[in-house]
Amino acid sequence: MEKKESIIKYYKKQSGFYDITRPAFLFGRGEIVRWISDANTSGTLLEIGCGTGHILKSLARNTDCDLTGIDLSPDMLDIARQKLPNEIKIYQTDLSEYNPNEKFDAVLLSYVFTLDFAKNEEHLKKVKQLIKPNGRIYVLDFHRYGSTFYKRYMNWHGIEMGEELLQSLEKEFVTERKSIRKAYGGVWEYFIYEGINVRD
Repeated sequence: MEKKESIIKYYKKQSGFYDITRPAFLFGRGEIVRWISDANTSGTLLEIGCGTGHILKSLARNTDCDLTGIDLSPDMLDIARQKLPNEIKIYQTDLSEYNPNEKFDAVLLSYVFTLDFAKNEEHLKKVKQLIKPNGRIYVLDFHRYGSTFYKRYMNWHGIEMGEELLQSLEKEFVTERKSIRKAYGGVWEYFIYEGINVRD
């Protein structure tokens, strides 16, 4: 099965209880909203992989950004549309196929890159094209396994992780700030990253 199809199928099953279960392991979402609020109280912001709209809803309350979200899963977006204000633009599309007429002041990806870890470089180049010169990228994602058991568990759910992701971000962008955190005492690590899209 193609990766896109497997993701759509997976989140069709997960969408009904996604918002209930994810706070147990998708850490850092509140903090990345605070980072964005600190630096981008206005302007345009795109969330790639917005899912059920959890972060977009928080950004709408805490910033004056003009918000847009895209996601591959129609089931997740059905939930997002029910909870988000009408002024937030939502599109069902894949990152590789998303070609808007505008570039954004900021782009956010929360636990997105590790869904298709093998294509990180390709996806990162596409994301870079969506950000205005001197615009910002915000990434929250898994960083490193802390146990073999957890590695097997996450691989079973289609998640890969590795330090290469953060390294790639630091090569493509000028790092404004970053933070690596331990989850459950080190069962795994996740990171929060803010970078600036400085063009030569």
